[in-house]
Amino acid sequence: MVLAPIKETVEVQDIPVNDIKIRFRLRTPKDSKIEEIAGSIKTLGLISPITVDSKNYLIAGFHRLHAYKLLGLETIPSIVKDTSKVYGELMEIDENLKRSELNHIEVAEHMVKREELLEGLGVRMKRGGNQYSDGLVTTSELAKEVGMSNRIYRLKRQPAKIEEEVRDLIRDTTWAENLMDMVKLSQQEPEVQYKISQMLISGKAQTFKRAYAESNLQLHNANRDYKVDFDLKGRWGIPQTIMRFKKADVELQGICNLVAKDPELEWTKREGIHFGTSRIPVYGMAADHAEFLITYYTKKDALVLDQFMGRATVGLASLWHGRKFIGYDVEKKNIDRTKEVIDEYMPDVKNNYQLFHSDGIALEEFKDKSDYLDAVVCDPPYVLHAERYTNDDRDISSLDHPEYMDKIKQNFIQLYRLIKKSDFESKTFYPVIFKVGTARRGNKGIVDMDSDFQQIAKEAGFVLWDKLYNQLNSPWACVNWERNYVNKYVQKNYETNLVFVKF
Repeated sequence: MVLAPIKETVEVQDIPVNDIKIRFRLRTPKDSKIEEIAGSIKTLGLISPITVDSKNYLIAGFHRLHAYKLLGLETIPSIVKDTSKVYGELMEIDENLKRSELNHIEVAEHMVKREELLEGLGVRMKRGGNQYSDGLVTTSELAKEVGMSNRIYRLKRQPAKIEEEVRDLIRDTTWAENLMDMVKLSQQEPEVQYKISQMLISGKAQTFKRAYAESNLQLHNANRDYKVDFDLKGRWGIPQTIMRFKKADVELQGICNLVAKDPELEWTKREGIHFGTSRIPVYGMAADHAEFLITYYTKKDALVLDQFMGRATVGLASLWHGRKFIGYDVEKKNIDRTKEVIDEYMPDVKNNYQLFHSDGIALEEFKDKSDYLDAVVCDPPYVLHAERYTNDDRDISSLDHPEYMDKIKQNFIQLYRLIKKSDFESKTFYPVIFKVGTARRGNKGIVDMDSDFQQIAKEAGFVLWDKLYNQLNSPWACVNWERNYVNKYVQKNYETNLVFVKF
């Protein structure tokens, strides 16, 4: 349906430039266009008069009028149309929609304003009504009158759904010149629209695609059912297969050092390095590493077991981050000193831990329990007598390889009974984490604790769920590099963290 022609009287008059009045403009004037038209008028004269209504309100010719003002001309040829304010606004909108100076926000605003005016005149049904049965103008007809297909018309109208405040923020930017970006922006929740616009105008995102992805990710993180309650990304970057942990300058490391660096507990693995000027102490786990394993793989209030706790870095990290802890060790001095440090420096958790000077393999203290533990995080002694620990018969570091692995197998059987069952669908996981390494047996090559432990865990019923490597800054590299070269192998500067679950 085409709009009925307007009955009007048309005449051309020279009207004083200063007498022409301008209502609120939907369209933003462009100085470059005004200057271009002014140059043409100066050379060729005015080709098309402007159009005003009977009260000298401008209907069409905004840039031409301003070109006359720029040239300092006093009067301008004008077509005077005896029409109403509504029809005047419609004519202005129709003229602007057929031109190319508008960005996509302005185009959408013009289109919506045009439809509102037509609704006010009673020739278009308000949205939601049956416009076809009532014989009113259709969207297809509206599109045709401004030279667009129905689909393009609807797309170009879509940016009007962008929140008004957001439109005002970006209307004069280059972002408003991309139609599909503005359509996508209009489809977002108001909160996301605002986030996207802020990222663009602040320069935090250089492309709309980047701002869109970042803003939606923030909303997703804020609304999802499961959340990370620790700043993992800020602390370690994006967790991935190969990671580097160090003894970061954090308060927890200081507390761990009260145990790990205690003169009664720290012992030297090798002395006389560099002609007697250096010594290599036994390895101590970094608090940073223990914090990652605890905060990434377990939830608050989880009951965590470390059956080879040593100097209790895992235990201290567990208690520090709101977990409960059970620790085993065959060295009584470790048990006693750990308890002293916890009671003195972490008094609020005194009811959240148990320490046993007992066998962490058999776990006799929990022989009547099942589906009891939320997590196991441990760092067992290396194979092949790599670190002779105590003279206690229960110390597996003193065992040869077959005996050692037999003890580990017994331990996995106990852990399978004690650990809770994980559920993939509900994203509920109860991990059993072993941090392992490698050793060498002369011409028999590498003993890979990784593959050995995986095989035994599988036989016990576990599923290997995750695996990450932590890099080591090994003090042995500067000592052994020539020997390594002669034997044609490299220094092993990593450990493997195996994460098992029970389904």
